Amino acid sequence: MRFERSLRLPSTLIMRSVAGLLFAVRRYSAKTGTSAQQWVESLTAGVLPAKAFSYSFDRSSGPGGQNVNKVNSKCTLTIYAFSKCDWIPQEVRDQLMHRRFRYLSSSRDCVVIQSDQSRSREINRQICLEKLVSELKATCWFPKEVQPEDLERWSAIRRKTSKQRLEGKKFKSDKKKLRRKVSDY
Repeated sequence: MRFERSLRLPSTLIMRSVAGLLFAVRRYSAKTGTSAQQWVESLTAGVLPAKAFSYSFDRSSGPGGQNVNKVNSKCTLTIYAFSKCDWIPQEVRDQLMHRRFRYLSSSRDCVVIQSDQSRSREINRQICLEKLVSELKATCWFPKEVQPEDLERWSAIRRKTSKQRLEGKKFKSDKKKLRRKVSDY
């Protein structure tokens, strides 16, 4: 599956040799948060690299009559060595590993997603990919740019609270000075 050019991310093309065959692997690097944010926003199930996943199909549970005992329709999508996945930007991987990414098995360093919602294998495989994309988008967080008027408002609030605090300290200090005994030297 080819990556779309609409991603507009910096990429490098690396040639790998496996059993005498050359494979081109496209790596995306996220040097800034904006490129990682663009990657997450433009992420769809169709853009994901098919060779990055391992699929297995098992017997599905639930209704289906006699068909449920004959057909392997439950799909289990697995991404092994998740911490070393090159197709996910480093900043996104760090967020997924340190935040609550519900499909991540940290003890095995892999992501496991299952679906048995449909009787069709292909639909269950597509549902697994969509679950991955939606959970990636829900888990990742990027700070928004701060507007200049917000910065002004925050600094005004900071100045006002600081002024009130100093006035309160001065008032308490003056009150304590009035309580002191005056010496008659």
